[in-house]
Amino acid sequence: MEIVFLNRFERTEGTADTERGQVFIGEEQGTWSSGWHSLPDQGEAKQDVWYEGMSWEELLASFRHGVARKMREGFRPLLDGMLEDAPFWERRPPLPALLQCYADQFDMSEALEPLRLWRRAKSAEEKRTAYLIATNRELQSLAVYVPRTLEELKQIPGFGHKKIERYGTELLELVRELPRDHEFPLDWVASVVSDETLAEWTFKQKEEKYGKSLTSVQEKKKLLAGIRQGHSLAELEKEMGISRRLLLERIDRLDEEGYDVLPLVEQELSAVDAAEIDEAEKAMGELGDKFLKPLYQRLYAEGDGAGETERNYEKLRMLRIRFRRTRQSAV
Repeated sequence: MEIVFLNRFERTEGTADTERGQVFIGEEQGTWSSGWHSLPDQGEAKQDVWYEGMSWEELLASFRHGVARKMREGFRPLLDGMLEDAPFWERRPPLPALLQCYADQFDMSEALEPLRLWRRAKSAEEKRTAYLIATNRELQSLAVYVPRTLEELKQIPGFGHKKIERYGTELLELVRELPRDHEFPLDWVASVVSDETLAEWTFKQKEEKYGKSLTSVQEKKKLLAGIRQGHSLAELEKEMGISRRLLLERIDRLDEEGYDVLPLVEQELSAVDAAEIDEAEKAMGELGDKFLKPLYQRLYAEGDGAGETERNYEKLRMLRIRFRRTRQSAV
C-alpha cells in the first residue's frame, strides 16, 4: 500500500506516559484505505481500519469521523488543522457556543418531558416539523437556564425575535416552576467552562457531525446500487427503511448532483398515460419546474383525497426529473 497522507497524534492528559498514534490514508491498485495505527513504546502496533474501498467520498467521511473521535479522546495532531482552520485551543468560541457547551453537561430528562410534549402538540397544530418549532438543544438550554422573562429568553441561543413573539409566553410558563440557582445575564458561563470540558464537547459535536455525514454517504451508495439493480420505489423504500417522501427527496437530490436516476424514473412512469406526461411537460415549460405546487394546481383537482394527493406529487417529482433530463439531452 502506498501512503498518501500520514499525521502523528499524541495524548498526554490523564495518562502516566505519552500515548502516540498516527492516522493514515493509503491507496493500492485503486482501493483506498484509512485508519489509525497505535504506536506503543514497546510491543506490537495495533491498527484500526476505518475504511477500505473505492469511494473517495466515503473515505473522506470515514476519515473525518475517525479523526474527530480520536481528538475527542484527547489525542492532538502534530500537524494542526485536521478538522478546522485553527485549533480550538488557540481561541475561545463566542458566548453562544459556550452556553450550549455548558447546557449539554446536565441531564435534564425530567424537566424536558413537558417541553417535548408541548413541541409535539405545536408541531401537529401548525403542521410544521418539530425542529422548526424548537430544536433539542434549544429545549435543553431552556431547562438548564430557566429564563423568567422575555428579555432573559433572548439570551438563550436559538431564540430570536420571531420565535419569542410566537412561543415566548408559553415557554416561560412551562419552565416557571423549575428551580434556578444562577443569575442573568449569562456571561458567567464563559468563566466556568474549562478548556478540558470545551475540548471534549467540541470534538463530540464534530464526531456526531461527521458520523451523520458518513451515514449519508453510505445511504447514498446503497440507494444508487438499488437503482442500478432496477429496484422499484416500493423495494427501495423497504431496503432503505425510510419514508417514501424522504426517499423521493433523496432521489431528487441525487438527480441534482448529476447521478443517473432516469432508469428508476422511467420504470415508475411506465404506467402513466402519455397524454398526462405531455400535459405535465407543457406545464413545466410554461410555469417552470422549480416549485411543484403551481404544477399540481394546474394538473390535478383540488379536491383530491390525501392519498391521491401524495401519489400525484410523487408522479410530479418523477416527471420533473424526466423533464429536466430530456431538456438537458436536447441542448
